[in-house]
Amino acid sequence: MENKVYVLSVVRDVPEAEYRNYVSPLKTRRYGRLLKRALVTALKCLKDSGISLPDAIINGTALGSIEESEKILEGLVQEGEDVSMPTQFMLCTHNSVASLIGIHLECHGYNSTYSQGRVSFECALQDAFIQLKLGRMKTALVMANDALTPSLREKMEAVGMAVDETLDRSIAVMLSTELYSQPLYELVNVQVFHRKGEGDTAKIETVRLCD
Repeated sequence: MENKVYVLSVVRDVPEAEYRNYVSPLKTRRYGRLLKRALVTALKCLKDSGISLPDAIINGTALGSIEESEKILEGLVQEGEDVSMPTQFMLCTHNSVASLIGIHLECHGYNSTYSQGRVSFECALQDAFIQLKLGRMKTALVMANDALTPSLREKMEAVGMAVDETLDRSIAVMLSTELYSQPLYELVNVQVFHRKGEGDTAKIETVRLCD
């Protein structure tokens, strides 16, 4: 028998003024805007759900840690190949957000990142949904994290590309097969469609369980 999957908490874009409630400014001083926002959003989601250590951490990102990547490229342009930027190098990969949160929580469970354009979050959600349904895990922290930098906006506008402000976001969702607290929704299904010539689309089906 397959498990039911519940949404225990949903948090989006925690304001900077609240960061101090969750992380030390000293410990996060080298983190860029995306990493700070992603970490705090995840921590607030955990607190709201009542779960301190999830079985899995899964992130979806369309752009990756582009802010750190830009810093490395700018350093290479200015100083050449001998530039030393170890922090930016470690934080510039697409999986840096999920890894950072795993390290912060000391979570040694399943840790994965999906980068599938506009449906990156839905791919991450689908992965968690399937594994929870099959009983491979009991809880999963699923996220979407992307940041549009001023430099990226400028380049997109220069070549006539539309700037999608909805990409600039941090979302964290706690899923569970057990009722640790009053769930917000039951997650019924997650479908991702890849159609040639039409782009990727996704459909998330939920049933609301509380007001």
